[in-house]
Amino acid sequence: MKKLLCMGFCLLALLLMLICSAASAQEYVTLAELREQIKAGWNKTYSAKGREVVADVEVEWFPEEGDVCPLVKVEPFSIDEKDERLDQWRELPHSQIYALPDRLAIDVLDDSRYHLIRLGSWNGKWLRDEYSYYDGELPDQEVQECDVTCEEFLSMVEEDLFELTGLVLEDIHFDEISVYGPSYKGIKSNGEYKRGDQLTLVGGYSLIAHQLVHGIPVLGTNGAGDKGRILFSYYLPEYRYMTIWTVANPTDLEEDLPLLSFDGFKAELEKLIDAGKLRGVGAMRFGYATCLDGKVWKLVPVWMVTCGYTDDPNSDKNVLPYQEDDGTVVWPTGYGEHYFSAQTGELLKTYRLSAGEDALPMPQILTWSDVR
Repeated sequence: MKKLLCMGFCLLALLLMLICSAASAQEYVTLAELREQIKAGWNKTYSAKGREVVADVEVEWFPEEGDVCPLVKVEPFSIDEKDERLDQWRELPHSQIYALPDRLAIDVLDDSRYHLIRLGSWNGKWLRDEYSYYDGELPDQEVQECDVTCEEFLSMVEEDLFELTGLVLEDIHFDEISVYGPSYKGIKSNGEYKRGDQLTLVGGYSLIAHQLVHGIPVLGTNGAGDKGRILFSYYLPEYRYMTIWTVANPTDLEEDLPLLSFDGFKAELEKLIDAGKLRGVGAMRFGYATCLDGKVWKLVPVWMVTCGYTDDPNSDKNVLPYQEDDGTVVWPTGYGEHYFSAQTGELLKTYRLSAGEDALPMPQILTWSDVR
C-alpha cells in the first residue's frame, strides 16, 4: 500500500513538473506589454485539412490603462424585489420588475403612449433612422423627437446605475450607443422601400455596456451577453427599460497574473487551425470571463474570439456563416464568440448552471512564480 502511495505521489509530482515546464517554455507578458503587442493584429491565411482558413483581426477595444491583471473573486449582483431602491419603479404604471438571483431587469412599457397604432396591426416592414457608435465613441446625432438629449440620457443612466449598484460611468465601458428616430411603415415602390405612416411617437437612445474591474471588461460566459453586461434604453418616461447583470464585491486573490504573449496565444489557436477545428477568425477581444470554481465566482483573463469551431475536423456542418439563395445570411451554432484562457490558450466551453444562467469551467491558473 505504501509503495502504491509513493508511486502516486511521484506521478503527481512529475505531472506538476511537466505543467510548470510547459508554462516556462512559453513567453509570458504583463498586461501593459500585451497592450503593445496586439497593435500588429493578426492577418494571415492558413491551409489546413484541405481548407483555407483566414484570420483577419484587428483586436477590438483593449484596456487603455493599468499594468496588472489580478485574479478576482466576485459575487453576482442581486437585489431583493422588496428593496426600497425599487420603490420609484414599482410605483410607475406599466412597470415590471424582475429581481433574479444574478441580475435585475426593469421594464416600463406603456405601449399606448409609444405606439401610434395598435400593436400587431402592421405586419409589414418598419423603417427608422438608426446611428450606432462603438467602443466609447459618443454620438454626434441627437434624437429630435425625444424629450432628452444624449447627454441627459447618459446622466439618467449614471443616476439609476449608481442608485442600484454603486457604479458610475467610469466603471463601465460603452460598447455601443445607438440613436433611433421614430418608426414608419415601409412601403415598397419601384423596388425600394419608402416611408409611409408613422408608427411610433418618438425615437430614443440605447446603451450596451460592460462593467470594468481594474479597467478590464467583464465579458461573462456567453458571448458577452450575461454577467458584466448592462443595457439601458429610453424613448419616453413611460417607455424605457434596463437590464443590470453586473458583479459585486470584487476581491483580489492574486495581484497580477502572467499572460501569454500575443504571438504565443496565436500559436495556440494555430494548433487548432492545423487540427481542422478552428475555422475563420473574425474578431478578438480581451477581458475577464466569469468562471465558477466550486461555489465561488472568479474573474479569469480570457480572449473572446469570434470564429467557427467544431470538435469534428472532418465536418463543415454548422461551422461558418453562409448565404441562402434569397440573400439571407445564416449564422450556424458553431460560429460565434468562443472563450480561450489568456494564460494557456485552453478553450473554455460554456455550460448551463440553471435556466437562464451559464458558467465557464475554472481553468488552470498560473502565477509569475510558475512561469519564471
